[in-house]
Amino acid sequence: MDFWGGSMLRVSDQTRERVLRIGREEFGGLSADETLRRLIDEHWRSAAITAVHQYRESDPQGWADYLAEADYLAGADAPIADEWAKSDR
Repeated sequence: MDFWGGSMLRVSDQTRERVLRIGREEFGGLSADETLRRLIDEHWRSAAITAVHQYRESDPQGWADYLAEADYLAGADAPIADEWAKSDR
């Protein structure tokens, strides 16, 4: 059924109530849809952080190389000096 432009997701009444409670109590009254989106995003971030920790622990040299490259590339973000602004003209 595509009543509201989306698909239905069958969950138990208990799960539905838990999602609605989380939306109400933790996310300021969000809908079930937006609550699930946020929970999925949080899950993705948690998995990404875990993967980074595992990489750092399993390959210390690779991690050091990554940090060195990131530090080098961050230098490219430095603003270009505007020599005209510094002149006393």
